[in-house]
Amino acid sequence: MVRTGILLVVAGVVLLSVCAAGETMQFRGADGAGVFPEQVLRTNWENGEGVAWKVANPAAGWAQPVIHGGHLYVAGAVGEGVSKPANFASGVKSPQSMGVSLFAKAPKTPLTWKLFCLSLEDGRTLWEQPIVEKLASYPIHPSNSWQTETPAADDNGVYVFCGAAGVLSAFGHDGQLRWTRETEVCRTSNGFGTGSSPAVVDGKVIVQLYGEESAVVRCFDTLTGKPVWQFERPEQGTSWSSPLVWRNQLRTEVVCSGGDRLDALDPATGKVFWTVRKVKAATACSPCCDRERLYFGGSDPWSKGPLFAVQAGAAGDLTPEKSNEKFTSCAWLNERQGPGMASPVSSGKYVFTNDNNILKCFDAATGERKYQTRIPGLDMLAASPLLIGDRLLLLDENGKACIVKAGAEFEVVGRGALADTFWATPVVKDGAMYFRGVDGIFCVK
Repeated sequence: MVRTGILLVVAGVVLLSVCAAGETMQFRGADGAGVFPEQVLRTNWENGEGVAWKVANPAAGWAQPVIHGGHLYVAGAVGEGVSKPANFASGVKSPQSMGVSLFAKAPKTPLTWKLFCLSLEDGRTLWEQPIVEKLASYPIHPSNSWQTETPAADDNGVYVFCGAAGVLSAFGHDGQLRWTRETEVCRTSNGFGTGSSPAVVDGKVIVQLYGEESAVVRCFDTLTGKPVWQFERPEQGTSWSSPLVWRNQLRTEVVCSGGDRLDALDPATGKVFWTVRKVKAATACSPCCDRERLYFGGSDPWSKGPLFAVQAGAAGDLTPEKSNEKFTSCAWLNERQGPGMASPVSSGKYVFTNDNNILKCFDAATGERKYQTRIPGLDMLAASPLLIGDRLLLLDENGKACIVKAGAEFEVVGRGALADTFWATPVVKDGAMYFRGVDGIFCVK
């Protein structure tokens, strides 16, 4: 149903997203799966229509805005060594994009990482707090930022991981610092910089630290910051993938991915439920899931891996005999269909992946590809698609957006455009869409 520029994304009744007690918001939503409740969305925000407010971006960073209650949390970095991140076309001109990082240098002056709390109503800054001030140990790619890691928020507070500084901090919703813990500062491949966001699940905050010199997952108590467990894997190598909370029909797992390996961990103890190696895993993007299956894969300019589906209930070492072949508990794989930088999303019936500006739809149960199409009017997408009810929200780096039906046939039902550069994934609540660009933060409703 479409009326006066508003899309009713419901099945018979309007069900709005509410921040209920116990809800957690983090990268790509409540559990990091990219799925949001059904709600009313505007279908046209071109030519300035529908922009309820716009404020200047208070600090540089690709971190997604995070909502809790009436607050919009934004993390970023400021300082003489902080510049605006470049778009894709400008960034690929850097020698780092071709694997040459000899001339990339870290800033010579200290940077200050900050957390900002904005009002959902009008975007005004309610409070801001410094997280840490220090010299960066390593450089970053011109298209990356010093704060690409998205914060997480629950009823007890906000948790911010500054990967380039090696600091995890917790703040109350009143802005008071509750605790801080130091972690490894990972040297990344080709000096690209960090980007793995923390996951919060059942009173624990989990950070994935996969770099060129070590690969460890650390878990802390959200109330005290006390270390709970850690997991170390022998295979080192950079991964920008964020841990995914997979609440499947049998149990809750935290899936950590990178390079050619995935590990599914018990969030309470860090025990390994299952491991699969010798696969092209999610490294630039993150996996996605539904109640029955986990979906992962990866593609880059040099190679395209399969899109894999893992059935809930997997156990032990699932590694196939040959690389990128079907393995135990693999429901299906689809050759050369792995996603690119943007993370996939599943409705439970269909899985949607994006590579550059090509959208693909797969049957979640069988892996059959239903369609593949270049998204009309959109350029390169770095922001991950969001599933809102039975619609997909897609945003390209130039601020052009569209809303697409989440079905077996491609159909655009809404369009928008904002004047800025966007790599941060949007966030939605109660029919309002929040977009973080290089220069501004926008509320559209």
